[in-house]
Amino acid sequence: MEDITWKKDETPYLIFSCSKCHQYIYTKITQKSKKCVRCGYTHKVSKIIDRGEIIKGISNAVELVKKKQNDLAIKELGSEPEFRTLGDFKIAGKVKYQKNAINLDSEDDDYYEKFKQMLYSLSETHNSFPYYIIEIMAENYGIPQSEVKLLTRRLQRQGFLIRLNGDYSYKIRV
Repeated sequence: MEDITWKKDETPYLIFSCSKCHQYIYTKITQKSKKCVRCGYTHKVSKIIDRGEIIKGISNAVELVKKKQNDLAIKELGSEPEFRTLGDFKIAGKVKYQKNAINLDSEDDDYYEKFKQMLYSLSETHNSFPYYIIEIMAENYGIPQSEVKLLTRRLQRQGFLIRLNGDYSYKIRV
């Protein structure tokens, strides 16, 4: 019988922060370049090898990236990040809106400006973003969920917010 043993992964990985969006990424040090999955910025590994931390093994690399990303979120948000999938959001049912029933008072305008500012901020770190991120960010900005869908549609009609083909991702027109 053959003796089967587990071989420990000793591949060196570089853990570094993206120059553009600051998300933590890992890559093999033998790679020539690494593209950030968040913003799409391409890093040349030879130029950033001094900036990062080298760790052996894919499991260790993934765990370290998760830890660093969590620490960054706590520093930026002041609390643990909440990760939810699109499936976590349920549509209660079809709601019919009457055009003349929409009331644009000063509170709605405040939400409008906050929402627009939130989208600008989101677009600084993401080329495109899914709808559930818009909902989560709106909650952080104090915008009620009942307003998010209305504001999203309003900004789409104005051409400011663009829905990408085939999925629930959006980007802003700059």
